[in-house]
Amino acid sequence: MQVKKAVVWWLVRGEDHPSLAEGDKNAQGLDPLIKAMFPGIDYYSITGFSQVMHELVIPALRARHGELRRVATRDARPGEMIEVAEVLPSVGYQWQDDPAWMPRFRQALQH
Repeated sequence: MQVKKAVVWWLVRGEDHPSLAEGDKNAQGLDPLIKAMFPGIDYYSITGFSQVMHELVIPALRARHGELRRVATRDARPGEMIEVAEVLPSVGYQWQDDPAWMPRFRQALQH
C-alpha cells in the first residue's frame, strides 16, 4: 500500500511532521494503514486502536522503515509516498486471543 512518507516518518520518529493534517493522524485516517499491514484485524474501541498502533503498527514500521529515523523533516516531503507491506494477517481479534500470534509477529519483524 502506498502511504504518505510523512505519516510513516511521524510514526517511526514519534515527532509531528508539519505537512500532516489532523485527518492523516486520527483513527479514521490510519485505519487503512492498519488494515494493509494486518489484514483482517479487528479492534473495538479507541483504546483498541491505540493498542494496535503502539504494540503492532509502530514497532513494525520501525523495524521495516527504521532508516526514516535519520531522515530530516524537509526530506519527508508533502505528497511523497512510500510502500508499506503486509506484516501478518489477523482473523478478527486473533492478535489478542491466539497466544501463538504474537510470537509469529515478532518473527515477522526479523525479516
